[in-house]
Amino acid sequence: MADKPAKFDVYARPYVPQELKYAPAPSIHYYDYVLSFAGRWLDRSRDAGTTQNQDEPVEFETTSPADKEAYVPFFSRAFTREVEALQTECEEYDIVPGLRENNIRVEVGDIVHVRQLRLDHRGELLTNTITDAAGMAIVTAYPVDVQHDAVVCAINRQYEVLTLRIDQLFPGGYVFNVCFTLQHTRLEALHTALYEADHALRYTENTWLRSMLFPENCDCAMQRRLNPMFSTLAVFDCSLNSDQKRAVEAVLDQKYGTVPYIYRGRREQAKHSDSAHLLLCAPSDQASDTLVERLARHLQPANLLRLNSSTRSAAEVPASILPWCYMADNLFTLPEFPVIMEKRVVVVTCRDADMLHKARLCNRDIFQLECNIHAKLHRTAPLVVPRLHWTSVIIDEAAQALEMEALLPLLVVAPPNVAAPEVIRPSVIMVGDEHQLGPRTASKDPAIQRSLFERILARPQSKGVIKPLTQGMLPILRPPFTNLIRNYRSHPAILAIPSSLFYNDTLEPHAKNTDALLAWSGFEGRQMPVLFTDVRAPDECQLDGGGWYNEGEAEVALTTAQSFLSEGLLEQQEICIISPFRAQVKAFQGLESRLVILCTTRTRDRFVDQDIAKGLGVIHEPRRFNVALTRAKERLIVIGNPHALDQDDDWAPFLAFCQRNSAWRSEHEDDWQAPHSSKIKTSRLEKRIAYRNGVETRANGIERRLGNLKFGMSEDETIWQSGVAVEKMLEEEDGENEVTAHE
Repeated sequence: MADKPAKFDVYARPYVPQELKYAPAPSIHYYDYVLSFAGRWLDRSRDAGTTQNQDEPVEFETTSPADKEAYVPFFSRAFTREVEALQTECEEYDIVPGLRENNIRVEVGDIVHVRQLRLDHRGELLTNTITDAAGMAIVTAYPVDVQHDAVVCAINRQYEVLTLRIDQLFPGGYVFNVCFTLQHTRLEALHTALYEADHALRYTENTWLRSMLFPENCDCAMQRRLNPMFSTLAVFDCSLNSDQKRAVEAVLDQKYGTVPYIYRGRREQAKHSDSAHLLLCAPSDQASDTLVERLARHLQPANLLRLNSSTRSAAEVPASILPWCYMADNLFTLPEFPVIMEKRVVVVTCRDADMLHKARLCNRDIFQLECNIHAKLHRTAPLVVPRLHWTSVIIDEAAQALEMEALLPLLVVAPPNVAAPEVIRPSVIMVGDEHQLGPRTASKDPAIQRSLFERILARPQSKGVIKPLTQGMLPILRPPFTNLIRNYRSHPAILAIPSSLFYNDTLEPHAKNTDALLAWSGFEGRQMPVLFTDVRAPDECQLDGGGWYNEGEAEVALTTAQSFLSEGLLEQQEICIISPFRAQVKAFQGLESRLVILCTTRTRDRFVDQDIAKGLGVIHEPRRFNVALTRAKERLIVIGNPHALDQDDDWAPFLAFCQRNSAWRSEHEDDWQAPHSSKIKTSRLEKRIAYRNGVETRANGIERRLGNLKFGMSEDETIWQSGVAVEKMLEEEDGENEVTAHE
């Protein structure tokens, strides 16, 4: 078989001499060594806690464990592949830039191997043994080739600067070989959680965890009566709609059974029970901080705690939420036992939930502690049945969490195996959007890339659309999920393409005051708040393996932002310029801005395949594409090269949408033509916008038929009447098209 022709790799690692790459004290991969001569004839582990069938074959293509028996074998294999990929990722960035793109996972407190390089008077590298002219070894005052275990004290990703603490460093040169290592302590909690889950699934009679990981119809509740027309729920946020209130009410009353409750859409805030103790988790520190910022408007520090890892520095935490955090000796830590037990809401990342587990602050330990104390104090009294401390866990942005990360908070709130039937089981609520960013992994194994949130959504109990309930449909399983299709952030034109591509054209825009920026001169009087700017400047790479940038797009973005400022339409903090090659799209998920200017950066399609392999860019990345487009509230301006973008089946409909709505600005004479794609179609929201604006979108034209709305009508009545008129017009138009086609 002929070798494939060699191609230039823009992500190729820079050449580093072998003597610089050499790392002292190399470690032996004992698992690979044993595997090389013994294969699988020897047990992988001798630990008593391991599962006997963990070496059962699991197909790579499988994305979900079939049942509880296959749970640990499935994720053990996936976890092994992820660890191997993480180790490879660390090795790739030895002496190589990559902090700016967040390619290498480095956190404060990590251990980094450092070797001090020494040069002679000729500038040549000194090796382990220094000899004289006669070949005799020379004993030096300071040892050569010594490895130091340095500790990361601070990180500045913008300038790719790591601050390290190195003890017992000899003077005589400050040139070092730095080797990043896999932080096994960061992975140990995930490994432990996996086997604890296996023990609970297979060797205990308690079915709570099984119903959370593998819900069945018998775990759901049966609905025998129609839902009440109005909700009496008292909430913090009075703007909650009926669907949101009904979902919150179902969670508080646990009307849906012993299964996870799924919120698909944007989270909202609601009142919790006075006796509840809520564990609120998110996959990242940024998302957790955002939750605290919103809850801090309603909860005082006495009731709300932001629990941070001890490796996190105070400078990383927003100053506005520091009063809700706990520090001792300038380190984040756990409050004293009585203090943390009084908190109504504790916010922590999914991984840092292990702090509660290690501190024995999970439900089963607290339950056992209370039982033991009561038994010692009251030997002749009947046994008490304590209430569980943690009554609920909510995982926000759950679609971004690894399943093993989601296990950590689940195990914190899990009821004890000996809990009596009358003990109220804790509820589990997961909020997220499977069409936005998923878990960030080093391995491309679909088994590890699929979140628990997405896996639960694929099960029969949580799949599908909730239909209007009638008396004839009763009794019926109460659906343990809510699809929140009302969008209170963005203008309808901004939602048109994401709704059509990712949400079955079901999103309903309900944002108010989204037309304030139509007066911008760049829109030239058009009633369309979306604009694509055709820029074909070349993309360039900064340093070796560093960030991509596009000077032409940056110049257009800056000019556009200055135009909004000079016309007095926006303040500087209301404008956001994002680029997918600086980890900004991922960091921006969950946030929003009145004006978003998206620089797609990539203009040379020959590098797209390498972008995909590295998980960078917004081409052939549907989730990142969806996140980038839906951050804007009132205006969205995209800058890029249409000929590089249209090879993506998601970008092509967006470009076609901009072109047919005259939302296109270009200085190039060759007009871009939309490619043939089944995804390029006029969405429901686009038809509604066209009808409202009186735009002719077809040869026969569409006349505005809403007329003058009656004075004195409520807003709901006006929207209803408008919707009926639009629906009637669309039906008539479709009928005319069918007759024409028949003729």
